[in-house]
Amino acid sequence: MKKNELQKLKKNIKNLKANGKSIYQQQSAERETFLNAPKNQNKIDEIRASLHAAQLICNMRKKAGLTQIDVAEKLHMKQPNYARIERGQNITINTLADIANACGAEIEIKYHLKHA
Repeated sequence: MKKNELQKLKKNIKNLKANGKSIYQQQSAERETFLNAPKNQNKIDEIRASLHAAQLICNMRKKAGLTQIDVAEKLHMKQPNYARIERGQNITINTLADIANACGAEIEIKYHLKHA
């Protein structure tokens, strides 16, 4: 590689690093704006609840000593579909009850009222 080409390449890398920081800062600001906007709170609460349920499901399966494939087979579904559930997608109360049963566990649902 010629000296001129090497200098050009180094300059491009430096520019990419500078632009990367700028893009990261912009995305961070946009994320904060989104997360703090009152209109988005219901959606954010839904996502948090789904992720919390997914974590509980994953922990329950592991405590039962089962793999995702084991539980998927008990539920008559394919492992990738079950994996989506453990990522917080497609979780219903019926699905949660079926998974608990497959893991030899019970579910108990509690609630609390949010303050307005």
